[in-house]
Order: sequence, then C-alpha cells, then structure tokens
Amino acid sequence: MDDRRQPWFLLAVFAAGIALATGAVAAEPRTLTGHTGWVGGVAFGPDGKTLATASADHTVKLWDVESGRELAALKGHADYVAVVAFGPDGKTLATGSYDHTAKLWDVATGRVLHTLRGHTGAVLTVAFTPSGHTLATGGIDGTVRRWEAATGRQSALGTWHRSWVNAVAFSPDGNTLASASSDNTVVLWYRDVAGRLRMRILQPKAAELRSLAFSPDGRLLAAGTRYGLLKVWGGAGAEVATLKGHAGDVWAVAFSPDGKTLASGDGDWNRPGDVRLWDTTTWKERGKLTHTGEVLCLAFAPNRPLLAAGSWDRTVKLWDLTDR
Repeated sequence: MDDRRQPWFLLAVFAAGIALATGAVAAEPRTLTGHTGWVGGVAFGPDGKTLATASADHTVKLWDVESGRELAALKGHADYVAVVAFGPDGKTLATGSYDHTAKLWDVATGRVLHTLRGHTGAVLTVAFTPSGHTLATGGIDGTVRRWEAATGRQSALGTWHRSWVNAVAFSPDGNTLASASSDNTVVLWYRDVAGRLRMRILQPKAAELRSLAFSPDGRLLAAGTRYGLLKVWGGAGAEVATLKGHAGDVWAVAFSPDGKTLASGDGDWNRPGDVRLWDTTTWKERGKLTHTGEVLCLAFAPNRPLLAAGSWDRTVKLWDLTDR
C-alpha cells in the first residue's frame, strides 16, 4: 500500500505544515552525552574546534566539535560548576562554581592555574575582557569582581546590586562591563572620553534579569528575564525591542558571530525548553528549536553557523544553522 495513504504519513505532513506556518525550524541536532548533572555553561574555543561544558557533576568537559568525542574532564571544583568561558587566546578557561570560587585552567594540561576566592556565595557568571587580561565574576552574594588573569589577584569589587548577579559581559571593545541581576537591573560600567569611570543603570521593569549578551559590534545589548521577555538596548541605553514568545525563564541569550541572529533559550522546569532565533534587523522570530530539557546556556561557534545549548537534562545539543 502507498505510504502516502497511511495515517502516520498524513500526520507527519500535517505537522510539518504547522511547523512551517509557525516559523519553527526543523533541524536535527547532534547530542553530546557524558555529564551526570545539569549543564549550566557552554563555550566554544576561539578556533571553533573545541567546546567546553560546565556541569552540576562538578566537572568541566572538553569536546572535539567535529566528532563529538570527549577530550578531557577537568576536576577541581567541590560543588556544581555553573559557568565556563574561554580566554580569547584559547589557552585558558575560566569557571564559576557553587563552591564559592572561580578557577582559571590551563587548557592544554587541565591544570588549575589560579583559584579565585572572595565571593561569599555561588559564582554564577564569568567573562574575559577581549584582551584576556581581566576576568569579571558575579554571583549570589550580589557582587561583581574583577581579577587579573595572569596572577589571579582581585583588582576591583563592585557592590552596586541588591540581589544575585546572574550574568556579566564585556563589550567587544572592552570599554564597558555589563551586569544583570535578580534586582531587576542591568548596570553598565564604562569610561567616558576623558577616561573617567561612569555608571548607567537600566531598569526594564520586566522582572529579574537572567542572562546578558553584547552583539559582536557592541551596538546592542540583550537580556533575558524571569518571565519570558527579552529586552534589547542600543546606544546610550535606549530600548530597541521587547521580544515575546518564551513561556519560561530566559536563561540564555547569544548573538551569532555576524550579528544577524539573536538566540534565546528558556525553560520552566516542567517541559522541554525552546531556543528561539530572532532577526536583529526586524526583530521578528525566524525559527524555533526544541531541546529535550530546559535550556540553561547557549553559545555560537565563532566561525561557523553552529549553536550549542546545554540543558537540565544533562545533555548538550549542537544545531547546524546553515541556511536558517
């Protein structure tokens, strides 16, 4: 009998039609498995060949992107590892953990270079300056700290937030440090043309801020919120867009390397999470990717249309977004 007359075939065609009509992206991802706890951080190396993942199993794993093979497991934290970031030269990793420390690692050897102590609660977020000389960290204690990457010495302390600091990010030129908090604010620290340190506070009135990312050209700043909204700001902190569509907390945001796409990931603990893709010219939703668990983190490869998403279900999905 012709398969096209079978109920399963007709149902599949009907579902595909719905997906196209709603702008969903039908892409079959690769899945990386190996962690035994949720995956809260993902980061590509600067050459795009290596992926680092941070997990509640207290480890950081390194993966070969092409083959999906696990290369190494870095052990040293005494509690959940919440976040991971590559230094711009690809030789150093930074991690933040619920053990109240951040660590700097030598990628080649897996050795801990420095353990950064000072936070009095979990370290939820880390970010390098574009030069790699400075690392910023933020955490449950509400502080933002800056550290010299070469020595591990704390160089600055910011106490302007009144609740958890969930995300920090440097602008591509390194001149601005942004921090997003559960106190419903984004704080921008920057130097003016005279070299004086200035602070600007963005208060979107959209609930707690969960995630943060600068566009590659530094002209846009995107933030995800607790109740499913995304906020995007432009120059001088002017609001550019409010994006709706997520059903749960927007735990992760990331811009594609060409700046044309903003990805955002969500989850509400009770269902698989979605990754939504937004056109940064029109701010229309371009597509949707469905994970098998709540999406906690996102990262684009620096040199190819590849998106990684870590999840509460202990897996990492890799989507090829060619022609998306």
